Amino acid sequence: MIGSSEFIVILVLALLLFGPKKLPELARALGKATAEYHKAAREFDKETEEIRKTVNEEFGKGIKEIKEIAESK
Repeated sequence: MIGSSEFIVILVLALLLFGPKKLPELARALGKATAEYHKAAREFDKETEEIRKTVNEEFGKGIKEIKEIAESK
């Protein structure tokens, strides 16, 4: 995480590099990119959770079958 002094330095550098007219457009683009990143991260988490559940269910079925076979002998 960056502190307030680092943030001010970054803001001044951005102002010098891009100018005051480009800065709002740049901030908007950065906000959209951040939102897209968070959306993709949530989707990734959701998909990996679904995969984990499926693997656990299948693994549990296999264990159950092995126990049933072992108990029948």
